[in-house]
Amino acid sequence: MDKIIKIDDVEGKVYELDNWKPDQGNQVKKYFSSKFIELKKEYDSLVNDFNWNKIIFESEILFVPVMGKKYYLYKKKCGKNFMSLINPSDWNFEGKFDFIGVFIQDSRQKWNKIEDL
Repeated sequence: MDKIIKIDDVEGKVYELDNWKPDQGNQVKKYFSSKFIELKKEYDSLVNDFNWNKIIFESEILFVPVMGKKYYLYKKKCGKNFMSLINPSDWNFEGKFDFIGVFIQDSRQKWNKIEDL
């Protein structure tokens, strides 16, 4: 059986692989590559959630939020954000504020952006 000589990059040891191992190495590489992509997507989602929560916690909120209820995030012309109970379709805010999004707070007190009004 043919042997392939490899050097361990971590410890510098020399070892041998049988010729069937490169085939399995491709399968393992595919697994780790797909797992990396999966973890990267999860990480990006976590960073996105963190950034939205940071924006909301730095915003003006003049009420105690109730878990599971929809709240509306706006930005004043001066640049300060505020959370409101009022849906954008329920009032005429044109020119006064910019609507940012709809959010719900979950049982962990984490804000989740939802797409629908």
